[in-house]
Amino acid sequence: MNVSRYFYGIRNLLLLAITVSVSSPSNAEQTPDNSKKTLIVYFSQPEKIDLQNTDGFSGASVLVKNNQALGSTQYIAQIIQQQTKGDLLRIETVKDYPIQHDPLVQYAEKEQQANIHPELKAKVENLADYDRVFIGYPIWWYKMPMALYSFLEQHDLSGKTVIPFSTHGGSRFSGSIREIERLQPKANVIDQGITISRDDVADDDTEADVIEWLNDLPVTK
Repeated sequence: MNVSRYFYGIRNLLLLAITVSVSSPSNAEQTPDNSKKTLIVYFSQPEKIDLQNTDGFSGASVLVKNNQALGSTQYIAQIIQQQTKGDLLRIETVKDYPIQHDPLVQYAEKEQQANIHPELKAKVENLADYDRVFIGYPIWWYKMPMALYSFLEQHDLSGKTVIPFSTHGGSRFSGSIREIERLQPKANVIDQGITISRDDVADDDTEADVIEWLNDLPVTK
């Protein structure tokens, strides 16, 4: 047996072991994944109202706080964006919806009855960049607006985590989460979404409720 060759081999094995232990993390969790991106996409239709003496008012689709009119779903989307630091995108249709309440309600009903999927102004071209997609909408006539059908049919959310949120007049999600699952069968649709009554959306507690919901979602950690 060549003693010098034996010890030379042992030395090389020790050096290799030291190199591996230094260059490879012992636990993958020690290296945080900062590559995940979040998109908050929403459909919201503000209505034309008198801003005088209406601070804190909420209607079918509109919210007024601090003398500013916002779509109710838009307001919730902005809270989510502030907390997640994600990208915010409003779904817009080529043909504008009425801004008066009664014509808007009638238009939405006719759109549903005729199963019209309105043309959208734009698509999300960089959808591959996002891992999580929040999708927000009001409930119109017990369904999500037809513009959401257009969006979900034109975008492939396969493999992404989809988190619904909505505003409503009493029907909560009204089966819309099942519709999202049907239209996006390869997405991971979270059924613990948040839905807020139009009568409550202007309350001071709403922001805290949304933040608490976000903190309880394991997919947003």
